[in-house]
Amino acid sequence: MLRDLTVREHQAFVTAVGQSVGRRRTVQNVYGTLTSILNRGRKWGYFIPEVRKPDVEFPADQTPKSEAFFFDADAASRIINVSPYPFKLMFLIAATCGLRIGEVTALKRSSLDFKRELIHITAAFDYATRKETTPKSSNSAAPLHMTALLEQHLRNWVEKHFQPNPNGYLFLNSKGRPFPSDTVVKYGIHRAIAKLGIQTKKGVHVEVHCFRHGVTTELLESGTPIHIVTRLMRHGDSKVTLDHYGHVVGAAERAASERLSQKIGLQLEPNFELESVSNS
Repeated sequence: MLRDLTVREHQAFVTAVGQSVGRRRTVQNVYGTLTSILNRGRKWGYFIPEVRKPDVEFPADQTPKSEAFFFDADAASRIINVSPYPFKLMFLIAATCGLRIGEVTALKRSSLDFKRELIHITAAFDYATRKETTPKSSNSAAPLHMTALLEQHLRNWVEKHFQPNPNGYLFLNSKGRPFPSDTVVKYGIHRAIAKLGIQTKKGVHVEVHCFRHGVTTELLESGTPIHIVTRLMRHGDSKVTLDHYGHVVGAAERAASERLSQKIGLQLEPNFELESVSNS
């Protein structure tokens, strides 16, 4: 009801718009349109509570999202090469399938379907509690293609290194338990990049998730359709993929840009040169 549009409702509206657009000026413009409509309603005789603009707090501009640090195919291969088992295989899985760290450590012998060439993601370890739980979402609980490369190394692991255990976990530490996520990061990722001399900017969080970012980036840059990338990464929808990786310039975008550039180039004069513009 219009009579219920108090400061609380105005503030909720402004906050929601701010979260959507991220710019203070845009929020103020939208709110200005709303107040104009409400003022017109008062002139027409509707009872609408008066709300002063100073009583509404407008959000500050949101800081642009920084690009996620990722391991491209080259960096991923180098890290895998210098890592010891079982980290070597764990990183290979993350680098080819884009699994999250908790999904990798929760893999079981029953997760591997060699006949159908599938890896079933049915569980994940919580990073904080270290307890097995369900995957992040219903979309995350989806089978993934087992590449020929992965099949080769997974078969070798199962035949030669797999330690039978009551829960069937694929990877166990020296205590016969699944690896804690922070152990994989500290003794796997961090040691590998230190050995390789890979430098990162201050404040950059390097973790197993960097493989996942790398998979998504490599797929998009190679021109893989967005809906395929979304399914492979098991995102909720394509909007999630675009929100996180909209900065990636894929092969299709590059090709389209080149076609336009060539079309313009064909019509330029043969002796076309850029001339400096005098200030006179």
